[in-house]
Amino acid sequence: RVWYDSVVRFPNRPKCHSEQSTMKKGNDDDDSTSLDETLANLTLVLKKKQQVLEEREQAVAKATATLNRDRSEVFGDKSDSDVLHLNVGGDMTMAVLRRTLTSVEGSMLASRFSGRWDESLEKDRNGNFFIDQPIELFKPMINYLRAKACETPLGPPVKSPHPKDYDQRQDFYRLVEYFGMTPGIYPTIIELHRGEPGSADIGCYPDRSVKSSEWSTFTVQTQGHAREITSFEVVLGNVERMQIGWINESMYVENLSNDHRNGVGEEENSLALDCCRGGLLNQGEFTNFEGLSIGAGSVIRCEQKGHRWLVNGELVASSIASDDNTRHFENDFLPPAGHVNNSSDKIIPCFSGKGVSISFC
Repeated sequence: RVWYDSVVRFPNRPKCHSEQSTMKKGNDDDDSTSLDETLANLTLVLKKKQQVLEEREQAVAKATATLNRDRSEVFGDKSDSDVLHLNVGGDMTMAVLRRTLTSVEGSMLASRFSGRWDESLEKDRNGNFFIDQPIELFKPMINYLRAKACETPLGPPVKSPHPKDYDQRQDFYRLVEYFGMTPGIYPTIIELHRGEPGSADIGCYPDRSVKSSEWSTFTVQTQGHAREITSFEVVLGNVERMQIGWINESMYVENLSNDHRNGVGEEENSLALDCCRGGLLNQGEFTNFEGLSIGAGSVIRCEQKGHRWLVNGELVASSIASDDNTRHFENDFLPPAGHVNNSSDKIIPCFSGKGVSISFC
């Protein structure tokens, strides 16, 4: 007989205790090594990110220092709290804070006393800035700016200067216009014309805006000045049933109906672009403008007291015959384009709606 050695294999043979302990220890060692490597890599990544942030902070600090140095070279060492001494008309020297003179942004007065031109401005022999204007005209403008600087909601509102003498009043208007101060001295204001008091938050110059929680109608006029508004723009936010247009103030109020749901364009002596339906409302008559879409962010511009209408820069309606390639409408109550208001036909901007934000400019 020939005997063969044979080996019997047990594929699922349970491991003995010593084998299990050895394998478990090996696995634990592998897990520990892997975790250490992960933590080391994470620490390295964080250090690199921190280094990048520190480099960016240094770059920002360097840029800020450069900007401040350049500003100092251009403007000199100037501050809003600087006290400037003015010789007005050779009759009076007055001390005024720089921030008072620069409070109406974009004005010639603000630019003149920004600090950039201090060395080149006219001065008297004592070094005071010289203003070649009568003190009786210049001083009321400065006093108004001072009063506005300390105006609070609890105190009485500051009124724009209104000289009693007609000639002096015209001279004052001229001075205010010369210094570019009309928007600040005689601001264009938005007033609630029809709606629930307290339902609208109305912003004043320079942030003329409306947030209205209820359907309301608003008028827009210049405060304390006979200067007319001939064109205006409205930037729409999230609004409902927005109607933007013009009214003949005296006749509109005189013939106003009792239906509080009516807005501008739906009453007599009013005209409006209906932003919701996409058309023109002319004293209650609606004309659809096919394809006209107006939504949040749209800019509505009304020109020549309602004779021309633009949406996002595109002319969409006009009553002027020379305007080609646009929708024409009949002028039922508006005075001719270029007409100057008189006491019987004062045409003023007006808009109706409900919305989160309506910016006016």
